[in-house]
Amino acid sequence: MDDGVNRFGSGKLEENYQLIHDSGALLDELIDKYSGSYYYPTASSMTDDEHDKANESENPHGSKPDESQTSNDSNITEVSNMTDLMRIFHDAYDKTLEQIEFTTVGGFKVDIEDLQTVYTQLQREDPIDVSGVESWQTWNMGDKYHIIITYSYEIEELKKIKSETVQLVDDVVKKVATNGLSDYEIVNAVNEYLCDTVYYPNTKPYEPITHTAYGALKNGVAVCEGYACAAKLILNGCGVECDIEVGDCLNGGGHAWNLVKVDSQWYQLDVTWNDESYSRSDYLLVTDDYMKQSRTWDENNYPVTPKVPYTVS
Repeated sequence: MDDGVNRFGSGKLEENYQLIHDSGALLDELIDKYSGSYYYPTASSMTDDEHDKANESENPHGSKPDESQTSNDSNITEVSNMTDLMRIFHDAYDKTLEQIEFTTVGGFKVDIEDLQTVYTQLQREDPIDVSGVESWQTWNMGDKYHIIITYSYEIEELKKIKSETVQLVDDVVKKVATNGLSDYEIVNAVNEYLCDTVYYPNTKPYEPITHTAYGALKNGVAVCEGYACAAKLILNGCGVECDIEVGDCLNGGGHAWNLVKVDSQWYQLDVTWNDESYSRSDYLLVTDDYMKQSRTWDENNYPVTPKVPYTVS
């Protein structure tokens, strides 16, 4: 039985136990070294002149934009709410489109914060879709919007990365999801696998690929976002519900980790910090209250955990 889990007695609150890393040097080190690596794509607004030049010039990958690179589905060009906006961006990221054009209706307006919200939500649903998104350039005149998406890779290379990520995830699922394992055992196995095979890069700036599941599973190098995306994809592939959670560590650095559902309840999981902590289970199936010792997040956007950490019976 895993000592890191069993140190919590059944029915006892986590706060009654003092884990070795709850305060002092290690927690400070985790916060300082392994935060600040979650990032949103950058966003900027185009002036009318810049927009006109963008329409006239070559796209970021050197060819004139055509129908295959621009969203033109008449069923989704009118946007009246965030659900419509998510549908358009999901389609664009899935097809690695470089331009999106739409018209808002019913007084709905779109700003840069909305693009970030959509990005985060789509990443929670399928991290592969948003892989490689580097920046947005936005322009609007009244209710007409034109958005240019720039990726970190050439389009064909990015498509290959996405396709290979699917296969990499499937390969890991076959390794860890053996018959007869409980959800807890699967979560523990995935946590162990990622801690065994992935390490956090030592130098900044971090390469864009380290923010992806591909970086973790293909190259064995990932920042928190890459760990969290890989964990979600593998656990989902094993039939375990898993979400990606984003927030800020106490030093203000952005961070990404996971929520997993075991025995019908959600628990917190931070594989990145497990990989660098005294025990690989220090951040395995713990509670919101426990995580609040090191980070904050928008609690309205995520499931709530029990007051007691998961205990192996």
